[in-house]
Amino acid sequence: MIDCCQLAAQNAKLALYIAMGAFAVITFLLAMFFGYNLKLSARTASLEKKNGKEQKQIDQLKKEFQAFKEKNCA
Repeated sequence: MIDCCQLAAQNAKLALYIAMGAFAVITFLLAMFFGYNLKLSARTASLEKKNGKEQKQIDQLKKEFQAFKEKNCA
């Protein structure tokens, strides 16, 4: 038969295992979350850089179109 001290020790050991497992799971989830955020930040930065280049091309084409339109309509 198990006395109360042995039962308390078993419960404490079980609680410790549960706490360590929860800590491991939470750590893993946080690592996944921050890893995703880092990738997302890098992706956003590259898209903004690409968007800037495309916007310059659009502005250049608008100028060329205006010049062509003025030349042919005049």
